[in-house]
Amino acid sequence: MNESDWVVGDRDRLTFDAFCDTHEKAWIGFARARLRDGAVAHEATEIAKARVWQAWPRILREQIPPFHAWAILKEEIGAALAELMMNGEPLPTQADVPGWVHAVRDAAEQAEHLLEADGSHEQLYGALRQLSERRHDVIVLRYLLDLPDEQIADYLGTTEANVRSTASQALDRLAAALGGRRGESR
Repeated sequence: MNESDWVVGDRDRLTFDAFCDTHEKAWIGFARARLRDGAVAHEATEIAKARVWQAWPRILREQIPPFHAWAILKEEIGAALAELMMNGEPLPTQADVPGWVHAVRDAAEQAEHLLEADGSHEQLYGALRQLSERRHDVIVLRYLLDLPDEQIADYLGTTEANVRSTASQALDRLAAALGGRRGESR
């Protein structure tokens, strides 16, 4: 039996709907953080959900279904960014999303009082953009969306210990990019 032979029944739809209810808030939040536009983020999330639904029987057989759904979401966010670029539209900026500033500064306080940079939140956003994709994802999921490490680990296909380590590394990199070290007073 191949995937095209699957007949998607009511029970599969209920399972899919429950899965989406559990994860959609994080998906949309992450898409908004990356795309900076609520409508574009919502559209990318809806396209991702449609793709997850198409692959639902296969995703259910995977060891960590949220990881596979997350990969689809990230592809759609990338496609949305590419479409913005191809249409000559400006890429999203930090200017109108001060939530980033508060979220990362809150994260910093939770992680041994990372000092705020003397510069603007544009500096902070620039430092965030310099993080590796994995570190950036962990910062957004953990501090902006306030997801538990267990859920982040499922999304990223890793362990909770790895999420904690990645978050610590990301905060160290942010601190260095902003001219200090965690726990150090200026």
